[in-house]
Amino acid sequence: MINRFKDYIREKKLITTDDRVLAAVSGGIDSMVMAHLLIEAGIKPGIAHCNFCLRDEESDGDEQFVRAFAGKNNLPFFTIRFDTTGYAAENHISIQMAARDLRYGWFEKIRKENGYTRIAVAHNLNDNIETLILNLTRGTGLTGLSGIKPSSGHIIRPLLFATREEITSHSKERKIDFREDRSNAQTKYIRNKIRHRIIPL
Repeated sequence: MINRFKDYIREKKLITTDDRVLAAVSGGIDSMVMAHLLIEAGIKPGIAHCNFCLRDEESDGDEQFVRAFAGKNNLPFFTIRFDTTGYAAENHISIQMAARDLRYGWFEKIRKENGYTRIAVAHNLNDNIETLILNLTRGTGLTGLSGIKPSSGHIIRPLLFATREEITSHSKERKIDFREDRSNAQTKYIRNKIRHRIIPL
């Protein structure tokens, strides 16, 4: 996995020797594997964690878990708490859209204030497939058909080459700890319906 990870970064020109990387780490399996791979590749990222305050004690547990990981690896740690529900209601958007707006806005703020040049997020190949199907169901043009890009502005996605199954296998092999977000199993969200009902078929 580490060789494919480094090859993908090199092939897509995601990170150069001059770059400073801020890694978005939720504590879930994808972002934890990404963080470990960045470290193994010789990149010491800053760790950015958003607490969306949507799952009470579980959300706080995620924050503490990621904070401990950053401390153990002597990495800069940034965290913030959002009133995601209030922001969604105020702007008449879904919780998922609210969380997206809040986190990317904050990532960019941290990037500018601390001299980072890249923001690494842990989208994988399955996310790309899900996005393509989601875009098709909504009606899309050529942009939507292209799916998730390896990079967009300051955002990079160095794990986009790997499937969810490969990431799970790697985490077991390397004994990488992570936190499970129970909301990922709920099918009330459209993306989760695609993930759990459409993709298996």
